Amino acid sequence: MLHTIPQGMIRRGLVLILLLVFFAQAISGIDELSLTYDEPIYIGVGYSDWTTGDPFWHGHIGHPPLVNLLTAWPLLLMPDRPDPRAFPQWGSSDVLNFSRALLGQLGSLNRTTMLTRLPVVWIAVLLAALVYRWAAQLWRSQLSGTIALLLLTFDPTVLAHGRLNSTDMGLAAFGFLAAYTLARYLRTPDWKWRIGVGLAIGLPFSSKASGPYFVGIAGVLLFVWAVMAWRGRKHWFWRTVGTGILWIVLALWVLWAAYLFEWGPLRPGGISVPAASHWKGLPYINAYMQSGQTTYFWEKLYDHNHPWAYFFVGFLVKTPVPSLLFFIVAILVAFRQVRGEQAAQLLPDLLVLFVVPAGYFAVAVLSALQIGQRHLLPVYPFLFVLCGGLAQRRLWMRLSRRARVLAMGIAWALVLWLAVGTLSIHPYELSYFNELVGGADQGHHILSDSSVDWGQALKATKTYIEEHQIVHPYLAAFSSLDPALYGLDFEPLPPTLDAPIVLPRQFNPTPGTYLISAVPLHGLWLLDPDTYSWFRQRKPEATIGHAIFVYDVAASDVNGAWIAQCALPMPTLSVEQLHAGFGFTDARILSFDCAQSWVYPANGDGWYVLPGAGALAPWAEKRLQTAARVYVQQEHWMHPAARIYRQLARDQALPANSLTGIEGNAPLEFLGYELDALRIKPGQSVALSTFWRVRDVPGRPLSLMAHLLGPDGSTVVVGDGLGFPIEQWRPGDGIVQQHILAVPADAPPGTYTVVTGAYWLDTMERWPVNGDETHIVVATISVDPMKAGGSRK
Repeated sequence: MLHTIPQGMIRRGLVLILLLVFFAQAISGIDELSLTYDEPIYIGVGYSDWTTGDPFWHGHIGHPPLVNLLTAWPLLLMPDRPDPRAFPQWGSSDVLNFSRALLGQLGSLNRTTMLTRLPVVWIAVLLAALVYRWAAQLWRSQLSGTIALLLLTFDPTVLAHGRLNSTDMGLAAFGFLAAYTLARYLRTPDWKWRIGVGLAIGLPFSSKASGPYFVGIAGVLLFVWAVMAWRGRKHWFWRTVGTGILWIVLALWVLWAAYLFEWGPLRPGGISVPAASHWKGLPYINAYMQSGQTTYFWEKLYDHNHPWAYFFVGFLVKTPVPSLLFFIVAILVAFRQVRGEQAAQLLPDLLVLFVVPAGYFAVAVLSALQIGQRHLLPVYPFLFVLCGGLAQRRLWMRLSRRARVLAMGIAWALVLWLAVGTLSIHPYELSYFNELVGGADQGHHILSDSSVDWGQALKATKTYIEEHQIVHPYLAAFSSLDPALYGLDFEPLPPTLDAPIVLPRQFNPTPGTYLISAVPLHGLWLLDPDTYSWFRQRKPEATIGHAIFVYDVAASDVNGAWIAQCALPMPTLSVEQLHAGFGFTDARILSFDCAQSWVYPANGDGWYVLPGAGALAPWAEKRLQTAARVYVQQEHWMHPAARIYRQLARDQALPANSLTGIEGNAPLEFLGYELDALRIKPGQSVALSTFWRVRDVPGRPLSLMAHLLGPDGSTVVVGDGLGFPIEQWRPGDGIVQQHILAVPADAPPGTYTVVTGAYWLDTMERWPVNGDETHIVVATISVDPMKAGGSRK
């Protein structure tokens, strides 16, 4: 006999399945990801805390030890444990090299990685279960809890940091637990929850440098709620103050316990205090939070005046589009709940659910530390709980049958979109970007650092090298470890460990295969932010783990015979800089005035070097139509702004429509011209470009002429000039000279003639053209009469 399975059992089974799916996603990615930048430090510090009982390292890294203790304890199960005090870095501030040395003594790197990441997975599972519980309790529906859990299960940000040994997941989970206990206390202000809040806010306080926020916001909400709900009760004010003091005492006790009840002086010979290492680290972390690090945002670097939109954009582009839509609808529905008949019952929870994440988001925006969207991780669980409110039966019953079917179809389509999008990038959820910016491989144009590349793709890089049989590639990796620990054979480039300080031939890289991760590609953690500008101008052949870009540089890409610099008034780069940047000393180096002249050197391919980094002048932009930009150098303390363009000989744009040739054995051959207008008004200008080819190098100075002759044949405007010194000429060079002919404002209307030619500067003798002629007639233009009140621009 078949019995009907109770609906509640089905829903509880679904909850268990979602928790298992979340756990499976988190656990399955552990072994595929290399250690991220901060993980070796946290492993070393946590291990040292347990084995020595001395948490002094936290005075140097600024973070409290709770999460480090939780992630390092499995290492205590190893039979042979090295003594941290035996390492030469012990007692110093060199925590990074201490951690590197310790990792080498802990045995298998894969085993250490797995053991220290597993506790974070369990913390993440705890967060998932707590999200379900709060949503189910608040909205009085298991289905609401299931919806909240479903969105968390396939959230790439939660998954990415739910398997990494960092303080981010600990802060998010413990901060959410503190908020949950606070909401319960505001609803039921008894001693059990009063003590629970004090202990709970101590957990995020003991997990990360930003943890004190949860202590502060708990105090603020306690006072706000006291004014709203308890004011008028006997001794409400002193009871509130007493509760706040109790919470602070309990939170400090939890912090002291996390420091293993350390008792010591803040300075040698000083008075001993509890958790001395914590207070020693505060000046460092406060200065760090105020100054921050170099921020990369939308293809720009910010050392100061960090962009206010960083976290707004980060949240928008790294949150799946389906989740964004759920969040918007859920927030609108929750606001309506405050004004409904259930307002009194929901208000304590909704106050916490809105104020805690909003305040945290505001603190993140105001902070100078803008190096990754992961700093918004504590915001997400609150939004998932709010989304649970969308499953309330009474909301759906207000809709017509057809509207319910349509809304249900849309909701499940969004859930499917969310699940497919997250699963498709597994296990590289750290580099996830949504469809608004083109997905994971395009997001690095907007954000970098731990939002894209945190050193997690070195194992995938080894697999890629083996599959494509690449021999000894160049590698620029953002990692605190030597990539050789993962079996890579490579030539290190900055900022990889043991790499040279700068990249040789950065304007013209040595042929080979280059593997460059997103952080150095965009100039972070480098002495010269433009180290890899040459690669930024190219499209990579492939992307590894959505974080490391592959470039194949062929010999044909970097060969060249000349380097032509625009000199306004001096060349941007010295000869020494050109030799170092391009990697050879036998190239022909020449300079020209790019405001009035252009040169197409003979003898094959080469490069143009132009000053500045802004928009090009129209004249220069036109001359560079057939050239490819290969390098951009921003103004920096060590060098001026510059741009480098690659010009192939086959693409040189010299016309062959000569009107009249220069007679005899003149050093120049006239090739043709360009005129930008045939009709102008008085007060306007006409630009003439004349094209020439060098036949021979002259032994005397010369200039190129351009005159505008009036209707009567007299000279109205003179635009002579030559911006390419004859000392640098070689036969076969092409020269373009720009002449600006400004018609006087009082010029009479009529037909004007544009002429050009050349003359010797020492004698002012013009070169002959067609017998007695001394100029070439280029074209005629019409100067129209000026209308009354007309513009002369």
